[in-house]
Amino acid sequence: MEQTNCDRCKAPLVAGAAYCEVCGERTRKARRLVRLAVRVEILVLVLFVVLVFGFTWIFIQQKP
Repeated sequence: MEQTNCDRCKAPLVAGAAYCEVCGERTRKARRLVRLAVRVEILVLVLFVVLVFGFTWIFIQQKP
């Protein structure tokens, strides 16, 4: 269900809006998308760190 009014100022929202035109508050959908994007960025960062440490460990184990 699409949000029709701003949670902060109760002004009507334009269909598909990410922000309230009156007060600038993010809509619930926009907040969810931001949280999802942050989680994806953290996951990619963690996977990259694991990959780097994994290859470093393999390199160290191969030294005579």
